[in-house]
Amino acid sequence: MSLTQPGPQHGSALTRIMETYRRAWETRDAELILDVFSADATYQETPFSEPLVGHQSIQRYWEQATGNHRDIRFRWQPVYSGESLHVVEWQAAFTRRDSGRQVELRGVMLVELRGERIFRFREYWHRRENN
Repeated sequence: MSLTQPGPQHGSALTRIMETYRRAWETRDAELILDVFSADATYQETPFSEPLVGHQSIQRYWEQATGNHRDIRFRWQPVYSGESLHVVEWQAAFTRRDSGRQVELRGVMLVELRGERIFRFREYWHRRENN
């Protein structure tokens, strides 16, 4: 599967949010990621994890989750856009700093907006790790 970067026709709020999300991941910027979330946002990394609530929890998670990544590439493509709910398919690839192993991730995000920010974020993803 190859995802292409969507253009502005996919909705300016979603495009701004997802491009900021992309930049934050590719640069491992835990401050920048907060720009896309409301102060009371929930972030659920997997369907079995408890949602993280608020900026402090999201920032702490982001620092831990991306701290071991280098050479990060992230692509996304909208699958569905409603009034406030957006479904986004994504893929990421990076190298683990500790082992040098290549990692591929593919997943789907459910992004619920309140105005110009995410207030509820859920994702489902899988990982493949290569030597």
